[in-house]
Amino acid sequence: MSIVESIVKILLPKLADPILQEAIFLYGVGDEVEWLEAEFKRMLCFLIDADAKQGDERVKNWVGDVRDVAYGAEDVIDTFLFKVAPLRRTGFVGCIKRYAFIFNELIARHQVGSEIESIKNKIRTISESRSTYGIENIGQGAGTNSAGRSLQEWRLTSPLSQEPDVVGFEKDMEILVARLMEGESRRCVVSVVGMGGLGKTTLTKKVYNNTRVKSHFESCKWISISQEYSVRNLLTKIINCYMTLSEEELKKMNVFQLRHKISLYLQEKRYLMVLDDIWTVEAWDDLKDAFPDMNNGSRVMLTTRNKDVALHADAQIQPHELRFLNKEESRVLFCKKTFTGRDGGCPQDLEQLAKMIIEECHGLPLAIVVIGGLLSRKEAWEWDKVYKSISWQFVQGQSQIFRILSLSYKDLPYYLKPCFLYLGNFPEDYEFHAKKLIQMWAAEGFLEERGEETLEEVGEDYLNELIQRSMVQVTERSSSRGIKKCRIHDLLRDLSISESNEGMFLQVQSGINGNAPPASRARRLAIHHNNSSKYISLSCSTRHLIRSVLMYTQGYMRLPREEEKILYRGFKLLRVLYIDGVIIIKKLPREIGELIHLRYLGCTSNELKSLPSSIFNLPNLQTLFVPFGYKIKVPSTIWKMQQLRHLQLVMAGKWMEGCLGNLTNLRKLGIVLVTTADAEVFKDSIVKLGCLHSLSVSVRYQRLLVPRNSHLVKLRRSQQFETQEWSLPPFSNLLKLSKLYLEANLEKLPESAQFPVNLTKLTLQYSRLKQDPLATLEKLQKLRILKLMYGSYEGKEMACSSQGFPQLESLHLKGLHGLEEWRVEEGAMPSLLHLRIYYCNKLKELPEGLQHVTTLKKLESQCMPSEFKKRLKEDRGDGEGEGEDWHKIRHIPSIDI
Repeated sequence: MSIVESIVKILLPKLADPILQEAIFLYGVGDEVEWLEAEFKRMLCFLIDADAKQGDERVKNWVGDVRDVAYGAEDVIDTFLFKVAPLRRTGFVGCIKRYAFIFNELIARHQVGSEIESIKNKIRTISESRSTYGIENIGQGAGTNSAGRSLQEWRLTSPLSQEPDVVGFEKDMEILVARLMEGESRRCVVSVVGMGGLGKTTLTKKVYNNTRVKSHFESCKWISISQEYSVRNLLTKIINCYMTLSEEELKKMNVFQLRHKISLYLQEKRYLMVLDDIWTVEAWDDLKDAFPDMNNGSRVMLTTRNKDVALHADAQIQPHELRFLNKEESRVLFCKKTFTGRDGGCPQDLEQLAKMIIEECHGLPLAIVVIGGLLSRKEAWEWDKVYKSISWQFVQGQSQIFRILSLSYKDLPYYLKPCFLYLGNFPEDYEFHAKKLIQMWAAEGFLEERGEETLEEVGEDYLNELIQRSMVQVTERSSSRGIKKCRIHDLLRDLSISESNEGMFLQVQSGINGNAPPASRARRLAIHHNNSSKYISLSCSTRHLIRSVLMYTQGYMRLPREEEKILYRGFKLLRVLYIDGVIIIKKLPREIGELIHLRYLGCTSNELKSLPSSIFNLPNLQTLFVPFGYKIKVPSTIWKMQQLRHLQLVMAGKWMEGCLGNLTNLRKLGIVLVTTADAEVFKDSIVKLGCLHSLSVSVRYQRLLVPRNSHLVKLRRSQQFETQEWSLPPFSNLLKLSKLYLEANLEKLPESAQFPVNLTKLTLQYSRLKQDPLATLEKLQKLRILKLMYGSYEGKEMACSSQGFPQLESLHLKGLHGLEEWRVEEGAMPSLLHLRIYYCNKLKELPEGLQHVTTLKKLESQCMPSEFKKRLKEDRGDGEGEGEDWHKIRHIPSIDI
């Protein structure tokens, strides 16, 4: 029902659009539109209360009627705005004189007026039907947020847990750790088997992160498979875990060569590879040759619902089958999830109800944590209602968990429901970036403005609440402890798609169920298949309804030109267009400029070279996301896109003059400077962008060191150029800037006072610094993440003083080829949690002072000299003894060398 509410909330601002107001005034339909606006505002009050009475079939039918008329009104308004879009550029009077025939045929008064009159009649009928349905009393309540506290209060009092609770699997963990570390020296396959929701992935993740396991294997990697997969995609993912190959190199390799490449790399290591959520024996057969058996104790670990897959992968090892939790284990898990801050205890007055609710979950962990997340936000008097909602019929197994999951969806407050349903856009087991998701939510109009908070901050709260309710799982956190990537359990994904189909919210087309065209009234289209063009063509009768298209491909694909035209010209009312995967797109066509409602445009194609000048016709665009590219050209008309909030990554040029400083809504900017003139314009403009939170600058006004066609050009692009020195602009006045990435020849850092005062994350690359950068950077009081990457420092020595880096939590040193000695004084980096050292080939040992950094939880070191690794060796009873530097790191729980 809240889907309808979101439609109405999106519609109301459109009715107040200045361009629309001017146009309707000229055509004498102002009174009609004002009437629509007032009526929909009244409907909104009823919809919020109707959401609380969703079990009533009469209310459900009435809300369905409101949905249909709201969709109809949205179509009329969006189409009308699309038709009058040229007036934004040429002016109403001039356009009327020059294109009178367009108005006569497309937006004449009798046509617009008749469409609005038809909607008015439907609204009158719906209003009268409330009395017919006997539901005229709705609209008097307070809505669905019955937890008794606001979202803002929840954010302050309910911090996110770092890892999901694991209860009842202690013995399972011991067994699995032993199977990984002991037994036969051959490469064995250890399988975890069970139905959806039993906790296969959660348990396996705990085992995978076990410190003994991490230290036992030289390499530990994790790959998700899912029901639909591309062999080439999976092999490419695995290769990317171990090594860096260019897009061109990967394209030239066939599947056999990819397998062989992985196998050659792993032959030198004792490795652990986890294949999560593998469905078929064919999937295992497609991958198994990539994992060599060198008789050194390497392991492959599978999670699967199909026991036959486990037996097929390794018939000599019995699959580890997960059981349901017993009553006591179920109670402990439920209390942990429901009563945070009470040490897992249940209040006495709720014990009996808790027991009955737990019994309805039948020992299934996912059901327990989801219902616990629901009840954690309920008052005691509401528990009985929840129990009655799930206990009216005794159903075991998958049907029962689906009933519980459905109840948790229905209990979501109105503002979270469309956000949850939107997750059905993503393919199964897909790890989505939190920031991209929030940007899409904003583009769709799902995020409500709230005081002085930005839409991004509101979106973060929404996502956090879904995580707290166990509707979304965190898969990766950033170095700053924020949420970086998430996924949705496949059963919850099934629920979101089911509810979306019923509400005409979303249609998913995939290789499994993708033989039919999109539903006749679906507002969003997600395509999870290489044959994207088929679905684009099939949607010809419903294109005018679709507000977002998200495409996810597996393997290389090129859209035919005609299909591109349909995509960019046919879907005229799109708000979101996202093309993910390896679709080959060299340039966006000029037709993209016709999508005047577009708010989010994302394309991950590395082939993209330029953006068309017509892109300035997109006045509502908030996010423009294109892959990092040295040659991506931006039209000078981009300055007209005043709503842009996220612009990444683009190449500088003449467009910046008198333009960049006008994009004052920008929160995130990624830019490549290619001339000294660019640099000067950038310095003048950057001080005007006071809303910036994140800035990425790559300075490349250089000359090529090697011929463009030379077969020797296998270096990173940045290594192919000789870079002139660049001085930092005055960042200190950008008070909101917290993340800064610099790829530039600085040679010397400015004083610490010139850096942004609230800087929390800094990455330097190819800076060619001659003086120790730590002497300056350790004075940045709020810095939590520091990455010194390839070529950032060319000196031999670095030192951290005793008072340095008071809040630093993550330090990455990568590709510092001149570094020979690193010193750490006692008291330095008192908050450090994560240290990563890669490709520092002259660094022979870790600093002695590292043993005093007792906060350190994780050390990662790869591609380092053999002497360096030998000094860090733990005594494993193999006769070689302990390394000279083992005492410096023995206190670190997780070590990966």
